[in-house]
Amino acid sequence: MRLLHTSDWHLGRMTYNVSRAPDHDAVLAEIVDIARRERPDLILHTGDLFDTVRPAYSEMERGINVLKELAAIAPTIVLCGNHDSPALFRLFQLMAGSETRLRFVEKPRLPEDGGIIDVEVANGQRVRVAPVPFIHANRFVEAFVEPTEVMTTYADHVAGIARTLDAGLQKGYDGTRDILIYAAHLHVAGAMISRTEHRLHVTDMYATLPEHLPTVSYAAFGHIHKPQMLPGGRGAYAGSPIELDFGELGEEKRVVMVEASPGRPARIDSIPLRTGRRLRQLAGTMDEIAAAAANVGTGLTMVTVRTEIPTPGLSERVRTLLPDATILDVIEDCPALRANVVTRDSIPATEPDTGALFEEYLGVQPAAKATAADVLRVFSEFLAAAKEERLATFDEKTFAEVAE
Repeated sequence: MRLLHTSDWHLGRMTYNVSRAPDHDAVLAEIVDIARRERPDLILHTGDLFDTVRPAYSEMERGINVLKELAAIAPTIVLCGNHDSPALFRLFQLMAGSETRLRFVEKPRLPEDGGIIDVEVANGQRVRVAPVPFIHANRFVEAFVEPTEVMTTYADHVAGIARTLDAGLQKGYDGTRDILIYAAHLHVAGAMISRTEHRLHVTDMYATLPEHLPTVSYAAFGHIHKPQMLPGGRGAYAGSPIELDFGELGEEKRVVMVEASPGRPARIDSIPLRTGRRLRQLAGTMDEIAAAAANVGTGLTMVTVRTEIPTPGLSERVRTLLPDATILDVIEDCPALRANVVTRDSIPATEPDTGALFEEYLGVQPAAKATAADVLRVFSEFLAAAKEERLATFDEKTFAEVAE
């Protein structure tokens, strides 16, 4: 049995207000081409089909069209991720009907309530899939919770679901023909995050322990964007198909191809994804950026320019150097533009008064006919007169020189 595993498309993603739709179109076409070439028996998408729970109509159309292409190649199962809407997935399944090769799973179900999906494949083999869409910590799956477990921890709750589904996989299991698969959109403790996932949902509170996973031929996981093997090595995170943000800079994106046979360890291979614009970061002087420009191509690029003095028109000059790139932002790194960090130790014990500030100001002014001391004396008399609510008095000669 051959399985294609993909995940975390995040359709509708914006990176620094730049739409990733062109990159998704390119990489999804590449995934469809890989599926046609590899001819899998089953395709799994392990969640975060969309970037928001209310995707635009254009993104829904983009996603459904590609999934229908994949389903024409092999039965396709799509899990609901933390960025997806369970209500929308229920609607998708309702519209797809029961006699479809495209299956949307919006929540975990008990084995007797459709929680185990059986797929007949070539050579008389059967794939048994236990799908676990994302589970919010404040929305426990009631069907799996006993009255005595209401106060259990999130990890224990997920472990209980895994045990129940594991029992469902084993019920009626035929070791000569059945291949067992666990598919989930969860954070497994020990996985390396990309720093672009929803921060709350990759904390220790949401971590599932590797030892709680069912014993299966392959565990297909989504949620973490960095492609990697699962801690313990019994499965993999397929990862996101494009670099979604700079936390994923330099990651090698992929789909996972799995070959599994009844009663034997699965073989897990990666197929690299080559399309979609890459993210780039450039930093240096204008000359250094000009020297590196040839390697940027059409990348989505953040540029930091080091200058000695503030330089007007810097963004336009950078765009001239990188005509094919999509410039996300141009940052000028100039000493004169850096903000001074105020610390507790740098704050004087007493604030200088107005006279002291004016004296400091006079110290950096060009020489004039009146001395700085004369100007300060006139200024101080004005301040004193205002405070005492009287008329200011001056020596006429000094006042005349100061006034000039």
